Amino acid sequence: MNKLMIEYQKKYESRLIFDPTVFNRVDPQVKLHEETKKHPQSSSAACFNVIGAMSLDPRGLCSYLNSFGLEIEEILEFPSQVDCGGLIYNDVGYVVFEWVGPQKSPINESGGGRGFNRTSVDAFLIVKIRGKLTQLLIEWKFTEGFSRELALGLFCGGQGVERLYRYSSILANFRKKKILPFKFFEEYEAKNIDSHLGLYDMSPDHFYQLLRITLLAETTTPVDIGHFHIEDYRILHLTHSQNDKINIVQPEYLKFSPGLKQYVGQSFHSVWKTILSDSARSRFFSGHWDKALSAVPNVELRSYLTERYGD
Repeated sequence: MNKLMIEYQKKYESRLIFDPTVFNRVDPQVKLHEETKKHPQSSSAACFNVIGAMSLDPRGLCSYLNSFGLEIEEILEFPSQVDCGGLIYNDVGYVVFEWVGPQKSPINESGGGRGFNRTSVDAFLIVKIRGKLTQLLIEWKFTEGFSRELALGLFCGGQGVERLYRYSSILANFRKKKILPFKFFEEYEAKNIDSHLGLYDMSPDHFYQLLRITLLAETTTPVDIGHFHIEDYRILHLTHSQNDKINIVQPEYLKFSPGLKQYVGQSFHSVWKTILSDSARSRFFSGHWDKALSAVPNVELRSYLTERYGD
């Protein structure tokens, strides 16, 4: 049975959120997605049901997150009411939802806030990996592509021009410093390549989101968060195993992204790793969040999650 489908998820309309008290630990300034508390196919709700339900349980979080190969040694409690670059975070627990970093966007985004009109990371944690304090940025996917169409032309039109300018200036600066996190071909290197990959090809929604999260992580490392000096970062991209609209690079993505032609039919996570530089690739992790539910220690929570989302 495909558990992405609305017919199945409607069974949980009376209990969309396993632990509703999780919202009491989220800063009131956060603008949650409208469907979080209303729609059974909500990715945001799924993230709250898994990560949020363990946001006061570092042992449980560590067990679950390490099933994706992160090698977390310790999860640090987030310092509530901390000033991060002029933005006060009033969140409680070990997880911060809708993380945007400092008050002024380091990736040239104007306006917006946590959860709206700005790159907002689904879940953020401070962890220790290999002895280094590390910021962990998690992007969570569930039914995108099934419950709604994926946006494909995010670098098209007037808004697309603004987006290209916004992010290309950051990438140009990285290139000058020889720390470009993506393997975009130079013209002289690409003469015999059928599909030349560039920034414009990052316009399908999930490519675009990972582009922005990677830039956010790169531009905010190192960073001081309260008394924590963050030295490194990790990005964890999690999808549901039954969602091939995201898990597989689909032919329709070529409409506005011809550079993806060479990757059609391949695993999205594998393709993304191919696109990344060696340094960025070592910091990128991925997997299917529903396949790791057996690593959730809490029996009641694990039972709920497995029945609703698992095999």
